[in-house]
Amino acid sequence: LLVNGTDYYHLECQMHNDQDMVIRMVAYDLHFAMQHTTSGEQNLDSLVMRFPRSAVIYPEKNNQIPDVLRCRIIFQDGSEHVYQIPTVIIQSYSLEEIQEKHLNLFLPYVLLRLRPQLNPERKFPLTKNELTAFVDKVMIILKDEVEQGYLTEQEYDDYVNLFRRAAEKIFEKHADFRKEVDRMTKPLIELPSVLQKRLYDEIDSLNANKEALIADNEMLTADNEMLTADRDALAVELADKNAELARMRALLEQYHIPVNA
Repeated sequence: LLVNGTDYYHLECQMHNDQDMVIRMVAYDLHFAMQHTTSGEQNLDSLVMRFPRSAVIYPEKNNQIPDVLRCRIIFQDGSEHVYQIPTVIIQSYSLEEIQEKHLNLFLPYVLLRLRPQLNPERKFPLTKNELTAFVDKVMIILKDEVEQGYLTEQEYDDYVNLFRRAAEKIFEKHADFRKEVDRMTKPLIELPSVLQKRLYDEIDSLNANKEALIADNEMLTADNEMLTADRDALAVELADKNAELARMRALLEQYHIPVNA
């Protein structure tokens, strides 16, 4: 991601803790730095390679995930550098923190925190009322983001669709929970008055577009008429020139003067 035209961010998403992830991040960041951020500074003898700001995002809660991933790099001259990048664990953020920081990217993943409660052997398994209350909070966050201008209507629909797809996977063996999420995230049926207002607005917009097209057509017609008039005038002028040229040829022939062209 390029933010503000100056800051590069490299984000990776990893479901489970993988010790080799830090090695892959080193390779990714080095490749990026070589392609995009190698430049000379101060003098031609010095090159600077800038790594992007990196982080690994973990959607599922896991107590074994460290706060940072580290790799000790030993260069050929014996100098050492500790390469480390932070980890972001989505499930460590409450819904209130997600809303406060506008971390809408996390919302399609928040259902994962309910998955442990799907185990029937748990003392307090997930109930339908708990799921309903949880989904209701997520929907309120998304609607509030639209009202505040942080999301467009299209982005809101995209997040809701991703949330529903996550529910299909997580509640694959729990049809009642899956249907409840589907019910709560389906578009609401428009009331007749709301539908009427929306249709009137669309008609007004279409009429405005129609009038604009008519105006454009009239301008093009006027331009075409001007071009036609100019073409006709040029044709008349060319005919006059040809007639004058013929008269001059005839005059030259009358006095037996050779005609070169």
